[in-house]
Amino acid sequence: MLKGECCVDRDACILRMTGVSKAFGGTQALSDVSFEVKKGEVHALLGENGAGKSTLMKIIMGLYKADSGEMEFEGKKVVVRGPAEALNIGISMIHQELNPEPYLTVAENIFLKREHTYGKSPFLNKRETILK
Repeated sequence: MLKGECCVDRDACILRMTGVSKAFGGTQALSDVSFEVKKGEVHALLGENGAGKSTLMKIIMGLYKADSGEMEFEGKKVVVRGPAEALNIGISMIHQELNPEPYLTVAENIFLKREHTYGKSPFLNKRETILK
């Protein structure tokens, strides 16, 4: 989403980040990042090493606190204070796995160690339908 654009229907936005910045000492990792994800969209976060992709995801998951900016999830301003809180409100991230379990299906690898969360997320509850 280009800077200055926004979801016309605020309810259509599942995630909105506005003016997010984060520095580590003298290194600016993120500078005034803004974007929106509408319900049903799929996005890719691409960039060179050190571009801030992981930092942004860690802010969304509550592992890092942004120096400035706001986050809205499902139309409500949120401050996520950790992965458990993120999961509680419906935010989850599947980390890159360099060594998937070869005897499991793709779906089983994706949801490995997340079995206890199936009942908390509409996405996870629909996993069989999505993966067919």
